[in-house]
Order: sequence, then structure tokens, then C-alpha cells
Amino acid sequence: MALAYAPAVWLVGAAQGQRASLPETLGAMAVFFLPWAWSTPTLLRLSAGLPLMPGRTARSLPLLGLAGIIVIPTITAVGLGLEVVLGWALGSRAPSSMVQLATGVAITSFFSVPVYCAVVGIGQTLVWVDRTRHRERMLSRARLETLRAQINPHFLFNALGAVAELAHRDATAAQNAIARLADVLRTTLANDAEEATLAEEVALTKDHIELHRLLLPAELDVRMTMSDQAWTARVPALLLQPLAENAFVHGLGRLAESGWLTITGSVDDGRLVIEIANAVADANLSSRGLGLGLVGVRERLTAWNDGSGTMTVERRPDRFVVRIDMPHIDGRLEP
Repeated sequence: MALAYAPAVWLVGAAQGQRASLPETLGAMAVFFLPWAWSTPTLLRLSAGLPLMPGRTARSLPLLGLAGIIVIPTITAVGLGLEVVLGWALGSRAPSSMVQLATGVAITSFFSVPVYCAVVGIGQTLVWVDRTRHRERMLSRARLETLRAQINPHFLFNALGAVAELAHRDATAAQNAIARLADVLRTTLANDAEEATLAEEVALTKDHIELHRLLLPAELDVRMTMSDQAWTARVPALLLQPLAENAFVHGLGRLAESGWLTITGSVDDGRLVIEIANAVADANLSSRGLGLGLVGVRERLTAWNDGSGTMTVERRPDRFVVRIDMPHIDGRLEP
């Protein structure tokens, strides 16, 4: 405000024969607006307490106007008083009389009205931004909860179907699988966090992999490779489990012979890259499952961190690869 007002004040003063230089005028303006700087946090809190929004404007607007009638002359008087003290200290200006000072406060207060309106307007904008961010967070959380509600029944549907098939081959293995399924569901349902570290996600995914080991008729080679930075990265909760499940339901579960699954994570140029690859069978074979795993993960990436993560899928003759690229956020730091 001092930079904005100083040229005009200096030109007016020069036209009236005053000898103050532009730097001196700028200094005087800085001193004048110093009380406004001190008062700005209080005015922003006042705006937050009197928001202009449906149902509140009719009450807030008159109160903001009444506050302005009190605040504007008070701050203006303090600013002019500081100018007088500074001028007296520098010996360039004699102290004004109380009548002159009061007149100056009354006249200058009218010019300070836009300053008050600007600060209050910024405060109302901050209130609107904060409310918008809160609504976005609530919407994102509701969306994630909806996706979680889709993922859990989807996993249960696929697992129960596999256990039913296993029961025809090996009743004991089916009993073990049911016990493992209960443990997995207990862990999954108890975890209602929106975010987790990649290490936590890997631990949860290992439980699902061990369950599927019991359900597969063939041997499975699982390899996980994570960089040190990737281990502590923050990711949406339940990110890897649907991808691993998709690998079993639509790929590994249809293999007649042994299969493999790899999960890698690395950080490059501030981006976290996760790849899940698995062996695939003949594309013409049908698979059990509804195919919701990949859709759910893509939706979680869209709902998390302003949709800054992407997922690509690549089908090769001997493998199926899912690649996730997202910002690297260190889980050791406050989110």
C-alpha cells in the first residue's frame, strides 16, 4: 500500500510546493500503513467470524460496516500519529496541533476506506478458499470410502469363489484358506486410514498374496524390490492390494504351470513409480472376477492429492504390467 500511495502523495505534495523527496514520502507512507499491517491479522479473523455467505450476509455485512466505522479512524489516527512523531524526531516537520491532527484523521479516514475493504475482502476470500478446500477434502474422503466399499466386497467375492473351487480339490487346504481369508479381512476392515506408507501397503499386500498362494494350483515366485525412499513414501490406502488381486484373478489364477509376480518401487526426480507385473496365460481363457480392481485403483489415484497420480496398463505376450506414477511424498514428514 505504501508503494501504491507514495507516488500520488509525492506528486500532490510537489504541486503544493512541498520539498519532500520521493524516498522520504515512501518512508512516511510506510510508517502510516504500519498500523494497518499490525491490524491485518485481527481484521482477517474478524472476516472469518463474520463470513459473507448465504444465511449469514444479512447479519455479517452490517457488523463489518460498524467495525469499519470504529477501526478505520483508529488505525488512521495511529498512523498519522506515527508520522508526526517521525517528522518531529527527524526535525523536518513541527508537531501538528490536535485540531490539525483531528482534521487530518477525519479526511484521511475516507481515503482509508478502500484499504479496510481490501483487507476484509481478502479475509472473505480466504474464508471461501478454506471452505472450498474443506468441501473438497470431505468429497475426496467420501469418494475414497465409496471406492473402499467397492473393493472389499469385490475381493471377498473373488476369494470365496476361489475357495469354493479349492474345496473340490483339497478340503484341508480350503479350511486353511478360509482361516487366512478371515485374517486378511480382519486386517483390511480394521484399517480405515486414507493414506499409508508404501511399506505398510506392501505388508498388507503380502497377506493377500499368501492367501492366493493357498488358492493357486501351481507354484508362485514373488519378488518385491523397493528403494529406501520408496519404502517411506505416502500412497492412498489399499493401492496395491487390488492390483495384486487383479494379477491373480485375471492372470496367475489361470496358469496351469508355475507363475511369477513382481512389485517394484523407486523414486526418480520427485516422482514415485510403482510397477506390478505378472505372468499371463492364454488371452482366450476366461477368468473369474468382475474386473473392478484396476478401475478402483484409477479412481483412488484421481481422488487422492488432486488427481496428480497416473496409472498405465500394458499387456505383453508373456506378462501384464501396471505402472503407477505419482508425486513422492515422504511419509516421515507431516502430510
